[in-house]
Amino acid sequence: MHRSIKKYKTASYMTSLRSVFYILGVATILLASCKAGKQPVRRKTKMIDNKSYGVITVDTMGGKATVVTGSTTKPATTTTLNNDKLAVIDKIKPLLKNQIQFSTFSGKAKMHYQAQGQKNEFTANFRIKKDQVIWVAVQALGGLVNVARVYVRPDSVFLINYLERDAYKMPIADINKLLPVPVDFATMQNLIVGNAIDEKGTPTDATDFGGTMSIQLEDGGLTQQITYNKADNTMRTMQMHTGDNGAQGMIQYGNYEDANGRKFSTSRVININNNGEQYYLDMNFNSVDFDKQQDYPFSIPKGYSLK
Repeated sequence: MHRSIKKYKTASYMTSLRSVFYILGVATILLASCKAGKQPVRRKTKMIDNKSYGVITVDTMGGKATVVTGSTTKPATTTTLNNDKLAVIDKIKPLLKNQIQFSTFSGKAKMHYQAQGQKNEFTANFRIKKDQVIWVAVQALGGLVNVARVYVRPDSVFLINYLERDAYKMPIADINKLLPVPVDFATMQNLIVGNAIDEKGTPTDATDFGGTMSIQLEDGGLTQQITYNKADNTMRTMQMHTGDNGAQGMIQYGNYEDANGRKFSTSRVININNNGEQYYLDMNFNSVDFDKQQDYPFSIPKGYSLK
């Protein structure tokens, strides 16, 4: 391969790899466009203590609830929740905690990435030991080219760049200095497996659309909306945004299949907008397994420089 072409391919694939980490991190704290709630009606209210819903006032005359939210940087706001919305919240709350349980996970996914004028396709082989190790082998050209291998612990990241014969060892804190948003182990683990990324927050809206139902959660500067399919209780979309002009994005989940007794989304589409820059990644799993014995091989080849 001509040196200039090889250099272009190397830069292109490594940019994609960095962007995959960026997307994994951004998805933790993003997801977008929640519905605007109606302005609250000022009526006689009393306060109740309900840990499930945060700070709530109940309208003693009309059977409504008002959720009060705010942050250290924004004044508190209120959203009126009627009995129908509270009933939807009651239905969704258990689903937020209905995470895929596992000890180990393995999966192989074809990835298509687009951003900043680049388009790349590659294959990612994932292995996870829950809360301990995330192992990723990235290949291109149908598996003919080894691009990178990644070994992630809760506090550190190890990476082998086969295209440039380099290896890296970095604390998670240093990785975050290179990315627009923080990456953490739990975020990456949940995104790969298909769990809700963040179930925390105060419900400020909920809607029953007939075939689906959604809940809006607010936690400080983060607004999140999660939609579930009512027929099988599977998660369909997660949307987030941070602040009025902050980054925002959406993850779509589809093609659920049974994987060792678990409902697993084999198709994901991630769209992110950060400061006007669009990032797109789709993941299509063609093999998935849970709770099988597996290893996590990671050794730096001789002659590679460790940075």
